[in-house]
Amino acid sequence: DQTIAGMNQGLRPDELVEIVKLPPELADNPYLLEFYGTVPWAVRVIYSFHLGWFDGNATNLFPLPNRDRAQRLIEMMNGEVVVLEAAQQALSNQEHQWAAELADYVLLTNETSRAAMLIKASALRALGAQQISANARNWYLTSAIALESAAAL
Repeated sequence: DQTIAGMNQGLRPDELVEIVKLPPELADNPYLLEFYGTVPWAVRVIYSFHLGWFDGNATNLFPLPNRDRAQRLIEMMNGEVVVLEAAQQALSNQEHQWAAELADYVLLTNETSRAAMLIKASALRALGAQQISANARNWYLTSAIALESAAAL
């Protein structure tokens, strides 16, 4: 209901996942913990089911390819070394999502960056440790293992 109400107000998926919460009587019920899926995932599915993939932001109609975006951002941030330093600092600050995203920019432009693989793997392990959802935790940890294996080659 909250998702539909927000959609009717023109809110986009990223905005909705920040505000849609389970009512306290459901959120506090130990049998309804997010062991399988998560509320943010459900919000995105509801949005997509009713309105499709387009979030209403005209910039997202034809976005740059991810690799192109990453190259431009890395150049703007003064190169791969600076981005990796920022990612390592994010890990130190326990900003695991940000560390993973920064590592992704590097990996999009340099698929063999061992440093980026290891930073992302560390970030994913930390994110996985925080998850209640078995699906999210297992995806984080499996991805971390794959990155660590690739970095070892």
